[in-house]
Amino acid sequence: MPSPGCGRAPSPGPTAGDEFGDVVQGITVDGVRRTYRLAVPTAYRPHRPTPLILLFHGSGSNAVQQSAYSGLPAAGAGAGYLVATPDAVQGNWDLAPPGAQTGDQHLVVALERDLGSRYCVDRSRIYAAGISLGSEFATLAACDPADHIAAVGLVAAEYLLRPCRGPVPVLAFHGTADPIVPYATGATGRSVPGIAVVGVLQNLEAWAALDRCRTTPVVSTPAQGIVRRVWSGCDDGSVVELYTVVGGGHTWPGSPIVLSTATFGPTTESISATHLMLAFFNGRPPR
Repeated sequence: MPSPGCGRAPSPGPTAGDEFGDVVQGITVDGVRRTYRLAVPTAYRPHRPTPLILLFHGSGSNAVQQSAYSGLPAAGAGAGYLVATPDAVQGNWDLAPPGAQTGDQHLVVALERDLGSRYCVDRSRIYAAGISLGSEFATLAACDPADHIAAVGLVAAEYLLRPCRGPVPVLAFHGTADPIVPYATGATGRSVPGIAVVGVLQNLEAWAALDRCRTTPVVSTPAQGIVRRVWSGCDDGSVVELYTVVGGGHTWPGSPIVLSTATFGPTTESISATHLMLAFFNGRPPR
């Protein structure tokens, strides 16, 4: 499903020469000027539908930090994806109650419409990814206001906040020593002090149930300190995958930037969430 922007000369053009592989852009949503960073592939062609990744930063962060921290815009553009990384207002995404529409959700719609009018976007291959609060917002983008996201990549948070209307392929990463969003059911962390969380395995089982996958995952150990669980046999060619980082913290696996271990816990170098996300997105059927 090509967008109306097919055939137009890209503006900006390929962004590989910029520091983090993307450049600052602006868009007005609900009367408010919002900013985002955009990565455009070197191999971009105006008549060839191009997949799009929407990348959301964590609480208190911003788009440039997320671009540098994840490396996903540069790597994504290198793999042929447009990557849009927006800034939240005052660093936090609005997780509205079911049925409510917020400026942030309007931003997602506006970004897709604007980029689709300027670039040849493959509207059947739009993906969402993020870390922590940005990961949770990515799930909202996938399920509300419309089921149009082809797959999601979630780091350090994966609650199913909305009853999606259909299967959503999910790739998740979570460390067992995460001090902010705990791994274990019933634990408490700094994201919601004193409130016991729904654990990671329970969350991924909920996604697997949504996608009508087999109830028992296939378990493997693809790298040192990494446990991979795959729920397969899902509806519409979907799949649900979880990479558990044993002893890992509230961090992006494989990031070139190591955050404070005292604050966020350890960062694994055994796997790259960025490269695994791109491979996962590339392997999913169009929406």
